[in-house]
Amino acid sequence: MVSHENEVMILLGVAAVILLVSVSSFTNLPTWITIALVVVVGVLIPQFISRERE
Repeated sequence: MVSHENEVMILLGVAAVILLVSVSSFTNLPTWITIALVVVVGVLIPQFISRERE
């Protein structure tokens, strides 16, 4: 059985990849903004959620 923390990390990791592909394909945003969005969704938000559960 997968823990709640792992479920959140997997879900937001997949969301970050989908966000990366869609933002880089459909918008003309600078690369640094795209990378910042992926880091926030894929790294920072899961960490904040896991710290709230402790």
